Amino acid sequence: MRSIREPARDIPIVASTHVVICGGGPAGFVAALAAARTGANTVLIERCGFLGGAATAGFVGPISNFNCRGERVIGGIPVEFVEELARRGGAIIDHPGGNVPFDPEVYKRVAMEMIRNAGIRVLLHSQVVACVVDERVPGRVTHVVIENKSGRQAIETRFVVDCTGDADVVARAGLPCHVEDVPQPMSLCFRLGGVDTGKLPSLYIPADGNGDYHKGLREAMQRLRAAGEFPAFGGPWVVHGSTLREGEVSVNATRFSGSGIDAEQLTEAEFVTRENMWRIVEFMRQQPGEFHDCYLIDSAYHVGVRDSRRIDGLYTMTKDDVLAPRLFPDTVARGSHPIDIHSARDDVQHLTWLDQSYGIPFRSLVPVGSDNVLVAGRTASATREAFASMRVQATCMALGQAAGTAAALCNRECVSVESLDAGLLRETLVGAGAII
Repeated sequence: MRSIREPARDIPIVASTHVVICGGGPAGFVAALAAARTGANTVLIERCGFLGGAATAGFVGPISNFNCRGERVIGGIPVEFVEELARRGGAIIDHPGGNVPFDPEVYKRVAMEMIRNAGIRVLLHSQVVACVVDERVPGRVTHVVIENKSGRQAIETRFVVDCTGDADVVARAGLPCHVEDVPQPMSLCFRLGGVDTGKLPSLYIPADGNGDYHKGLREAMQRLRAAGEFPAFGGPWVVHGSTLREGEVSVNATRFSGSGIDAEQLTEAEFVTRENMWRIVEFMRQQPGEFHDCYLIDSAYHVGVRDSRRIDGLYTMTKDDVLAPRLFPDTVARGSHPIDIHSARDDVQHLTWLDQSYGIPFRSLVPVGSDNVLVAGRTASATREAFASMRVQATCMALGQAAGTAAALCNRECVSVESLDAGLLRETLVGAGAII
């Protein structure tokens, strides 16, 4: 590939902080709140003009899973947040599976209010583009470089929490990551109005895996797909996920197999999934019953990426850890979502439901080779199967609280991320309402 050499230039340092959180999605905004509440001067960077990430820009709903077989397994800031959503009419939190449908606009408002009330400096419309690594200490990030309408800017920091969803900071710092040879497919979520929701078998994802609430719709799509007359699809999942209103549903059905960290493939994913969205809507309108008069309200801000980079951490979560289930001396969050693998080669979803929640250790949030970088969200260190359970929003939020708290404690105690006392971290998390 041909290349050019960019001339050297001075980059203004616009902030100097204890902790910088890169990414304002479910993991990121919770991490920022946790860091600030634990006493750290905190800066939050987000590429969109609002917070919420996959939930608000991607219309991924409901927020899963707060419960396991009726037992609450996520607490702390994530629960505080959804309870405030519900208080404002922006969420329903009484589903036994702990799956929380929500209103994206209320989500944005509450997240941004909580962040502002915590005194956190936020830079929206800002993309992480590079890192400066200490020449004397390999892997130590001293500055995060961002790009926005003001140009290129740098943020000086003691600790970094990468909540980008794609381990962008970790990768740009030269720390080890891995990508599956065949990642799970991308999907574009969208919302429909004009649906006779009273005729739907259910508006909620079943708590125990026994529901087959859109079997007829799926079988009709499969017949057309087998005849070569229908695009690749998943589900379809047609629920109250990112909408709560009567007559509306959110739909997760499109599929595109490709790399979520390749600009050309992401672009093709947008073209293909948006065209396929219209084909799915037209198909649904042709079916008798609840979807006959449906119409497209809107689609996600961008295609949703399930699977991209994951870090090589001090510990890698495995399928056996999830199924055992295992708890660890440094457990900092619980997971309970089924092992949920969407095939990139066909229209199949492989689900393994769990009877109990499992622990996620702090070491899975610590990249190998750095003393001041942590991650939270779906980039935690995990095998394909463990990742397929850990990647959902409520778990990512719990990991965000753990990582943000840890970064602030490292700053306060003047220790590196791998040297942080796990007992102190766990004690602090429990004191803040987390369930570990």
